[in-house]
Amino acid sequence: MSEINLEILPKDGKRMLKELENGNMVIARSKNEFLYILEYERQFQLFRHMPGAPGGGQKTFPKDEKHTVTVSKIADIADSLYMAEFKKEANIFGVMFTAEEAILSMFPGDDPDSDGIVDFGLVE
Repeated sequence: MSEINLEILPKDGKRMLKELENGNMVIARSKNEFLYILEYERQFQLFRHMPGAPGGGQKTFPKDEKHTVTVSKIADIADSLYMAEFKKEANIFGVMFTAEEAILSMFPGDDPDSDGIVDFGLVE
């Protein structure tokens, strides 16, 4: 696989956790904010980005019971969920950029009535 495979996921926390366990990236979108979630070395890696912004945020949480429940609840509050499957040696920031561009091209998110307003606040 030399590309990134994207799939729309149902808003289901269990399915989201399964994709993370399989080494895939889950992308949660609310309005025009993206939250990229990975599981790496028994930790959840979360990256936040708004398209057009020069930077973003990152948080790391242990994969324990408390944080597993918290991560699974992201499925309930996100407007949409996606799964990105990619080669593990790929540049993770390149994967995020490519996935974001693909999602924005397919689902521009310019209809405020269909986009809920949810801010992803990552606090430990």
